[in-house]
Amino acid sequence: METVGEIDRQDERTPLLQHNGSQSPPEYQRRSSTTSNVTNPLETPIIDCEAGSSSTHNTSRRRLVILISFVLGMFVLESGDQLLKPAMVRIYEDTICRNYYATQQHELFPAGEDVPEEKCKIAPVQTELAFIRGLEPVFDAIPSLLVAIPLGMIADNQKIGRKPVFLAALMGPFCQMIWAIIVNRFSDIFPIRFVWFGSLFLITGGLSVINALLYTMIIDVTTPSERASTFFTMQLVGSYGPGLIMPLITTKIMESSGNWTSVACGISLVTCGYIMMSTVPETINFHNSDKDAQPEPTIDTTAAESDSINSESTIPPEKQSIWLRCKAQLGEFVDSSSFVFHSPHLRILVCSLMMCMLSLTRALETLLYYASARYGITIAKANLLNTVNAAVCMSVLFCLPFASAYLTGTIGISSQRKDLLIAQISVVLLAIGWYIVGLAPTLPFAIVGLVVYTLGSGFSGSVRSLAASFVEPHHQARLNSFIAIMTAIGNFVGSPLLAGLYGWGVSTGNPFWFGLPFVGLGSVFVVVGFALWFRLKLPEEGGAVVVDEDEEVLLRS
Repeated sequence: METVGEIDRQDERTPLLQHNGSQSPPEYQRRSSTTSNVTNPLETPIIDCEAGSSSTHNTSRRRLVILISFVLGMFVLESGDQLLKPAMVRIYEDTICRNYYATQQHELFPAGEDVPEEKCKIAPVQTELAFIRGLEPVFDAIPSLLVAIPLGMIADNQKIGRKPVFLAALMGPFCQMIWAIIVNRFSDIFPIRFVWFGSLFLITGGLSVINALLYTMIIDVTTPSERASTFFTMQLVGSYGPGLIMPLITTKIMESSGNWTSVACGISLVTCGYIMMSTVPETINFHNSDKDAQPEPTIDTTAAESDSINSESTIPPEKQSIWLRCKAQLGEFVDSSSFVFHSPHLRILVCSLMMCMLSLTRALETLLYYASARYGITIAKANLLNTVNAAVCMSVLFCLPFASAYLTGTIGISSQRKDLLIAQISVVLLAIGWYIVGLAPTLPFAIVGLVVYTLGSGFSGSVRSLAASFVEPHHQARLNSFIAIMTAIGNFVGSPLLAGLYGWGVSTGNPFWFGLPFVGLGSVFVVVGFALWFRLKLPEEGGAVVVDEDEEVLLRS
């Protein structure tokens, strides 16, 4: 995907595996071509230059509207999430704590009596908290793995598009959160571990599917040269903007009005964010409107070809049964996704994103109860660490587009080389930062480690942009669906490991071992960094270009 013009010529209707000269398309497609595309060669279309200029202006305006809608929707959704998560962690801890004292030490705090937060930092409570929160991503990953491929294919369907799938995926986590609230609010009726049943709501798509579709929709409306900068901007304003201000508000609400007030405010904001996201236009045909106004190349068909066409009988997809169509699409997806397994550099990039997603989704939450337990502060106070994280993230992501422009414009390196360089530097910072956090004896040292880690915030966007540059536009949804599956697997395996390391560290009673999860994350990023620095080769450096069985190049050099 090099220019907007190329996107115009390669839309979602392009076959996933194009036919070469020795193969001909199905009969129903060729019959359509012979009847609708045979024109008089003397008839030459007249191209209106003013109309073309107006079309370009309209495309730019529509792109801006879509991106602004995404940013505003993400900002509101993330603001609601910032209000919900810390309060829910404290509510989980309180529920577990009250149950523990009611059953194990009822003479201290009888059933129904409130337990001070400082009494909840004991090993049994913290271990159970880490266990419950750590296994949630495992159960979340199961429906994500089941639906990621079908939803990716549905999102690639011209008649359905990205938007309905995206909105359905957003509803899953929302309903899951409502279920967790019900379980904790009526903890005398439901055991706390019933929150795991909330994963059933993710059958419409979880966070991995949401991320995959979000990146796909952004790719739909951007060009390669602006893709990475757009990713960074979306993270800067849509994700980290709320993180800069909302932790302060959340802490104030939790300390003054209670945890449930913060939850109520968060649910209200998430609802508003969903409504805003529902106004985002469909993106799958973003570049097709201009193309539809222009004449397609004509195809001359000989009488011999027509006789051959009429003698064939192929059932068009729309007349096949649903089972046959799903089976054919699944086989097509498996065949077309094989380039990820055949490509060493894509394997490295996808695995890198797995580790990054684990770091983003669970490590920062683990940091809440780690800081609270090790440094003797409340979860509400520990939540202020998110403000530090967001402030540094915003600074980094604000500078990255300018750095990208400098590297590609002034220095003149390629977009792929630029993305790889940013990823290599970022992964070093991620590893060092987590090591400092895990080994920090005091809170100020942990904050320094968090700052160093956050300086690597450009990692995810640069790696995604680099991976997308290897794949043709009409394969983007499939690539992102594959990434969604792998990140779900990463959460499936990694989140229990983080919880286990934290639980084991707390059970020792020695605060030095409380930071084991972050030492483990630092070690993981050391391995990822080694692969990015010493194993990954771009095509321009001699890296292999993957070719499928029909000798069609799927990865551009």
